[in-house]
Amino acid sequence: MRVTNQELFDILLKYDRLRNSQLKRATEELSSGKSLLSPSDNPVDFARKLRFQKFIDSIKRFNRNIDLTNSVLSTGETALNSAINVLQEARVKIVQVLNTGTLNGDDAKVLADYFRKVASYVVNMGNTRVGDSYLFGGVKTQSLPFNSDGTYNGETVETTVPVASGVEVNTNFNGSEYFGVNRVSNKITVVEVLNKIADILESGDLSQLHTVTLDVDLGDGVQTLKLLDAFDKGLSKIMAYRSILGSKEKIVEDLKSQNEAIALHFKELQSKIEDADYSSVISEYEKAKTAYQALLASINQTQNLSLLNYFVK
Repeated sequence: MRVTNQELFDILLKYDRLRNSQLKRATEELSSGKSLLSPSDNPVDFARKLRFQKFIDSIKRFNRNIDLTNSVLSTGETALNSAINVLQEARVKIVQVLNTGTLNGDDAKVLADYFRKVASYVVNMGNTRVGDSYLFGGVKTQSLPFNSDGTYNGETVETTVPVASGVEVNTNFNGSEYFGVNRVSNKITVVEVLNKIADILESGDLSQLHTVTLDVDLGDGVQTLKLLDAFDKGLSKIMAYRSILGSKEKIVEDLKSQNEAIALHFKELQSKIEDADYSSVISEYEKAKTAYQALLASINQTQNLSLLNYFVK
């Protein structure tokens, strides 16, 4: 049966589309480095690829949260550590004052001023910020957690973010716990003690240093304590929470390393599914290009086929 020019063109065009599709596919694989480009390529593997990508994306979010919490934890620990260093120096002065029988007016004034400055410094550490957010006011991050006399204005509720599956870390802290706020007075215990000592020094009656007591409740019930004992109790609370922040810092650092290892594992699994074999793709690309060029040449020749051209030749 004689094949007409139209039928021949139809056949050639059919193969033109096929070869063009093959060439396009090989080009896309080479440019993307992926052999799995759409669900139709392999529905099962494509679903696995999406599942792995979901894991990878969640780990990226965890690590972004870790970077945030690292900054918060580091700043918080530094604030507590700075307060502790100053308070430990102040404790030495308190012991000296307690062991001193008398002080002249000028010395008493100097010491009173010193204790008030230490108290003010501790309050300032309690009002530490990261960016425009206060760290030690709980969820109340936009208002001052502590008044100048150490009164707590913050919340006991804290904000946390996930840093791994089932693990959450603070982005702010309950300052009443971290700074040892006395539940009886709602003031930072060490600040309360320092200001009482300053008041006594300014009064000139140093005997009160040994007789004045303070009702203290740091969550373990009310205790009536002498000034140094109350100070030590408040300081111990702050030191305990400094250790907690240090431990949390180490935990999130370790978690980030684990997260990165897990993400790498999922990326490797994903690559096994979707990455193209470059040598194979290049070979297929060259074959498709050669076949396509041959087809184009055939089409070009067919355009010149006719009985007239045949007889003219």
